[in-house]
Amino acid sequence: MDRRKLKTGLITAGVLLLITPITLRLLGFGATPGIPEDAAYFPVQDTETGKWGFVDAQGETLTPMVFEWAGDFRHGRGLAQATVGGQRVMGYIDEDFKAEGDWAIAPRFVLSDAGDVAARGFFDGLAAARDENGRWGYIDPEGAWAIEPTYESIEQLPELDPCGDFSDGMAWFVEAKPAVRNRVDEHGELDRDDNGDLIDETYLRIRYGYISRAGKVVIPARYDLAQDFGEGLAGVEFSGSTGWGFIDRKGDREIGPRFEGVGRFAQGLCPVKEHGLWGYIDPSGEWVIEPTFDEAREFSADGLAPARRPNEKWGYINRRGVFVIPPRYDDDERPGMYNDPRPFENGIARVVLNGSVRYIRTDGTVVWPSE
Repeated sequence: MDRRKLKTGLITAGVLLLITPITLRLLGFGATPGIPEDAAYFPVQDTETGKWGFVDAQGETLTPMVFEWAGDFRHGRGLAQATVGGQRVMGYIDEDFKAEGDWAIAPRFVLSDAGDVAARGFFDGLAAARDENGRWGYIDPEGAWAIEPTYESIEQLPELDPCGDFSDGMAWFVEAKPAVRNRVDEHGELDRDDNGDLIDETYLRIRYGYISRAGKVVIPARYDLAQDFGEGLAGVEFSGSTGWGFIDRKGDREIGPRFEGVGRFAQGLCPVKEHGLWGYIDPSGEWVIEPTFDEAREFSADGLAPARRPNEKWGYINRRGVFVIPPRYDDDERPGMYNDPRPFENGIARVVLNGSVRYIRTDGTVVWPSE
């Protein structure tokens, strides 16, 4: 979950990388929404009051529209934001929420400003959250710390999440350490002093690794960028290499670095980018759907994936790459929203049509708002 539509830069190994913190989720630079667990309820906003609540898969109201924002509802817990005692806070409700004080996990995760995020949705039974000291860890559905908060945001890169969401029993984490390298001039050449000696400079080296649900490091931080695990594989950028490849759960290289961007494996396929276009590969790295899309997301259990051809709108394709829900959906341009259609969750997907949010079924019919 990330409700902001932000862009920021990350300088690593001398290269400026453009990051969109859906936390880097949807484009392969971090955690993706993934395949949800028991996601039977969906966040909606009352267009008149601006307040948020949840509806069920039939579009019926589950909660009153009382929240300042609402996010993922998984493992029986729905992420929501409110103002309590003059502070903006995040907490979690369950399906029995009826009144403003009725929280399943108390709203104790404090936001520093209107664009901040202090907690995320549940994945693999754990949710990333930030404590009062600004460190991130993981809570269980009762709100207890399952992995103590030890991951700190990087001061120089405040929009970069220090850890990801769990997927396939693993989550990535970020390690930042000062390091020294040869300075490069404006022409891309090694910089030298008047004596011809190389000039060194200090920089912040960013590396990604993976932890288990027990909070143990299972793959050390040695990758330039990392994606969520899915079906035993994860996309990474190997240090010193150009492009994305894939590793297994031991950190062994399975597919060499050759892609410009990657998503997450789901239903036996993974969206990857090559020569400026997205397609889908199988676990051996072979093309199943040739790269013809301007953007593409992962497949859901319903056998559909959001995709968009160049200069067209979003639709949903099947495993042959054929649009079964026609391309007619837009990016969500409103501040603070997800920026594109989402994969189906329990047969329901969130889209934007003519500027308005809709939840649709796999046949394209609208669930919410009722028609």
